[in-house]
Amino acid sequence: MKSEIVKSLYISYNAITEPIVQSQVIPYLKELSKKGIQFYLLTFEKKRMTKEEKRCMEEGLKKEANINWFSLNYHKNPTIPATLFDIAMGCFYGGYITLKNRIKIIHARAIVAALMGYPVARLFSKKFIFDTRGIDSEEYVDAGLWKRRGLKHKAVNFLEAVLTKSSDHVVVLTEKFLEVLKKKYSDKKIKFSVIPCAVDTDRFRPRNSKDTTLAEKLGIRDKFVIVYVGSLGTWYMFGEMLDFFKTARKFIKNAHFLILTQTDKAYVRDFIKAKGLDEGSVTVGLTKPESVPDYLSICDIGIFFIKPVFSKLSSSPTKFAEYLSTALPVIMNSGIGDTEEVVTRYRSGAIIKKFDEEGYSRAIESVGNMLKTEKDALKSRCREAAEKELSLVMAVERFNKIYAELGKTTKI
Repeated sequence: MKSEIVKSLYISYNAITEPIVQSQVIPYLKELSKKGIQFYLLTFEKKRMTKEEKRCMEEGLKKEANINWFSLNYHKNPTIPATLFDIAMGCFYGGYITLKNRIKIIHARAIVAALMGYPVARLFSKKFIFDTRGIDSEEYVDAGLWKRRGLKHKAVNFLEAVLTKSSDHVVVLTEKFLEVLKKKYSDKKIKFSVIPCAVDTDRFRPRNSKDTTLAEKLGIRDKFVIVYVGSLGTWYMFGEMLDFFKTARKFIKNAHFLILTQTDKAYVRDFIKAKGLDEGSVTVGLTKPESVPDYLSICDIGIFFIKPVFSKLSSSPTKFAEYLSTALPVIMNSGIGDTEEVVTRYRSGAIIKKFDEEGYSRAIESVGNMLKTEKDALKSRCREAAEKELSLVMAVERFNKIYAELGKTTKI
């Protein structure tokens, strides 16, 4: 039986308008609030808002998702002092919110937010959820930004270990990362849950036919559309994706590459030109998060290549869930979290083993044959994979179980 409302402070070191917050924070909190949890969301804004803009955002979040929103300004430079300043401000403001609203659980998304929430949780004897989004210490090394066993790497690695061992519950994105942590902390009694990046399968749904109006607007009505959604650079192997597309055009004469990204268009177009692709075969655009399902509805295949480095064992790309939920078969490379296991289990796409023409040809032929001979069955398998493995309903149930265990009063 439901009794008192459990109050939770959720901290994210992202801005409220960033796609990741719009797709991976607000929908979760909105659904969890229906389970008897009252959320107080703290974000860090990169762009200064006017009082009117902030008021409208606050009222909208409260009305639509029952979320009490608070924000601080994000500081970028100089990097380390700016981040330390933000952490200090997050601690002070988080402590204020916690005391004023009698918060019971503090939920921090990723390590910087955790460094704000953990001291507050321990100071005021609150339960603490460390919602990891990856292995930050390893990601910076894999990206070539830090030296392994350098001062920054050692410091962040140490902090990750402290947070992992000391939190009341640790959330990870993949089973593969969980295996790594269990081996590393085999002598510790740590409560873990695996909750991948999920998608609202009610919003991202297959459609019986393509939106011809949108397709005509983009000039791709009669095209076989391969889509990529998300940022480019660092981890995402844009050059290899363009090479794949060049190979795909040898098999599919009307193939077209649709790229929906916030990355600078000039950078993207220069990359495309350097690969010798004509502008007519590639469309680069930007769309609001709420419009992504419309764009995916006019596509035929979803694609993403990510550098298969150690830190990506912890990765769960949101685009993967979005593609499958809209019944798009996926072509991706191996070594990215649990994605390969999902694709293999549901026969919902193809895995690139080698970044060369032979590997690309095999993948496009495999998916092409499935689309020709079992199109409806393939789409059903993609949708099933999203519903069973990557749905918002699944994620909310798992998060609510954690809150029920920590709060002892939350209705499941």
